[in-house]
Amino acid sequence: EDMERIDNRVFENPVRSEALFPHDSHNEKAEIEECSTCHHVYEDGIRVEGESSEDLRCSECHLLQKQGKTPSLMRAFHLNCKRCHLAGKAGPIMCGECHPEKEQK
Repeated sequence: EDMERIDNRVFENPVRSEALFPHDSHNEKAEIEECSTCHHVYEDGIRVEGESSEDLRCSECHLLQKQGKTPSLMRAFHLNCKRCHLAGKAGPIMCGECHPEKEQK
């Protein structure tokens, strides 16, 4: 709940930095009250209303590569976030808006 970034350590060589994601303030601003809005559960290809996967990491269902009809982890993140942002005409949709430039070392 107090997450501030999307953990991208599952990716071997991430091209971009972790996505910034202040979970609580995002949900408050977007007026999201149900965890299942983002933390969905599917059975036999059908979304189960009211069921939440909030206790699981996204990578437990979404692997690095597409599995049947289940999108890859990266695609799942982008579809879930961008689809909502586009539908609501609010929120970032461009890469750099979520993934800030990596700090130079």
